[in-house]
Amino acid sequence: MIHIGMDLHHRNSVVCALSAETGELYTARRIHHDRIEELWQYLDQFGDQPIRVVFEAISNARWMYRLLGQRPNVEAVAVTPHKVKIIAETVSKTDKIDAAKLAWLSSVNMLPRAWLPDERVERLRELTRHRADLLCIRTRCKNQVNGILVRMGLQRPYDNIFGTLGRRWLVGLEFPKIMQLQVDHWMALLDMTSDRIVRVEGRIRRIIDSDPIWARAWALLDTIPGVGKVTICTILAELGDWQRFRNRSEVASFAGLVPVSKRSANSKRYGHISKRGSKELRRVLTEVAQLAARKVPRYGHLYARVKSQKCANVAKTAVARRLIEDAWTILMKDEPFRLMPVQAGSLMQVG
Repeated sequence: MIHIGMDLHHRNSVVCALSAETGELYTARRIHHDRIEELWQYLDQFGDQPIRVVFEAISNARWMYRLLGQRPNVEAVAVTPHKVKIIAETVSKTDKIDAAKLAWLSSVNMLPRAWLPDERVERLRELTRHRADLLCIRTRCKNQVNGILVRMGLQRPYDNIFGTLGRRWLVGLEFPKIMQLQVDHWMALLDMTSDRIVRVEGRIRRIIDSDPIWARAWALLDTIPGVGKVTICTILAELGDWQRFRNRSEVASFAGLVPVSKRSANSKRYGHISKRGSKELRRVLTEVAQLAARKVPRYGHLYARVKSQKCANVAKTAVARRLIEDAWTILMKDEPFRLMPVQAGSLMQVG
């Protein structure tokens, strides 16, 4: 077998091959992605031998995985970047060295393999992430309009000035020409973005309804109090194949909600959460954590206990971790969420 390490970048990549039989390290070569025939030429020199190409799971890893899948004798393997760094850290770092390092890890079967979503999961994930980006744009539009009102010294008569009454009030205001231009532009962008959000949400819902597995999973997670429809879709899209996780701790680690721990001899130290893994999943979980704590007694107890010891943000993170762990358990057991009693004397105040 030929083991090829690929230091994957956005515009180009460096490949370096290692023969498992002879131990020969072939000359590295830079492959330009707009001239992908260079990659095929590099692979063709090995004839019909089985080839394993290893690359880190970065943003365009899925594209490279599909591309290499066109060759029947090529096995594409994506690896976790930070685990590769732990296993094979080097003092000198160049693209050629990184490619050779990946080829060597493949030859000794020490690859920390990463999971890549299939087309079915990728479609749902792309839509949920696109919706999150649109929400950021919508929030920016509203903040800009509110900022103009502040600079003009105007007080809002309604909490929501973007509803029917609030818009009627905005239309009746007289702004200087430059200010009016800004308000008009931000409001137009707000309306367009809101329309796009509705359309994306409809597309997400159609994907869920058309897939029996998604539909069943969505119905199960919908039994968790305080967790909305968009949060459920994000959980499903980011987890993908939830059966790949071995236990609840692995799911929490994937969401980056576990603390960094350092243990040596008799000392144990825990730091902040790792924040590795899916940031989109982590974001939606922390957003709904406080609402879930109000609706579910055991989450409320956890929130109040951690808040009394640490702070509100740490408490929300603790509830977020419990949420994703319970969601995974629900999916694995194929059972709806169950409210469980809290022991007498527990703290229940959620602020």
